[in-house]
Amino acid sequence: MDAFERAYHREKAARKQAEDELETLSREIYQKNEELSELNADLLRNQAQLVQSEKLATVGQLASGVAHEINNPLGFSLSNLSTLRDYVAELTKLVADEQRLVTDQTKLMLEDLPILIEETVDGLHSIQSIVNDLRNYSRDAGDQFSQTDVEACIGSTLNMLRNQITPEFDIQVSLDNLPLIDANPGKLNQVFSNLIINAFQAMPAGGEISIDGEADADGLIVRIKDTGPGIPDEILSTLFEPFHTTKPVGEGTGLGLSICRAIIVDHHQGSIEARPIDQGPGTVFEIRLPTSQA
Repeated sequence: MDAFERAYHREKAARKQAEDELETLSREIYQKNEELSELNADLLRNQAQLVQSEKLATVGQLASGVAHEINNPLGFSLSNLSTLRDYVAELTKLVADEQRLVTDQTKLMLEDLPILIEETVDGLHSIQSIVNDLRNYSRDAGDQFSQTDVEACIGSTLNMLRNQITPEFDIQVSLDNLPLIDANPGKLNQVFSNLIINAFQAMPAGGEISIDGEADADGLIVRIKDTGPGIPDEILSTLFEPFHTTKPVGEGTGLGLSICRAIIVDHHQGSIEARPIDQGPGTVFEIRLPTSQA
């Protein structure tokens, strides 16, 4: 075998070895990609479970207040229905006895009937609204997006929280003419409720919460302001990190604001930031949301 043939066989063997190594490396890369895909899928599932768990934790906080809000209209609705039942029985008796004389008691009952019915219907509608808002908030809507009225979302959130809106708190809302946006209303409600609850907790003696919004070139801006003591500058940079909390041990998971950031930034391609109010104490959370999702 001459030198040329030997060189040819060496090159052929080297090429074969390189092809084998490349094939092995390709299989390893493919396997690693499969493992990364599985890990990413697990991460997304865990993130969704975490968001839902935090939402249900908030539902637990709201439960006692919602029960009170339901109990109040339910109480007077039942009382009205009891009175209506007595009125109907008395009127039925009068008709059965063919009494044509209209007494003062009969006049009073006839005057009360429309009022009792209207109050009862309003009370039952109030219960229905509270239950629907809580049900829509607590359910897991997945990643479904739809044309969403942000003003209606905030109204629904305030309806759920109204037991916490005591006379010590002044709530100002200015959200006129906001455009509809592509969003997940359940997840937005979770963000709004978290920020408003935080504002309540920052002002245990009461204060003012203002919620305003406006349209911009890309979508809309919503600001939630409170007149609490404010957030120290050294905390602002880590405010949205997981497990960051200024609450005592056992009173907060430290996940609320990080989940708010994930919902706004990761799920809705928007932004959220916190900063001090320009004049006076307090904090403003500013949320920017695009009109449509790419």
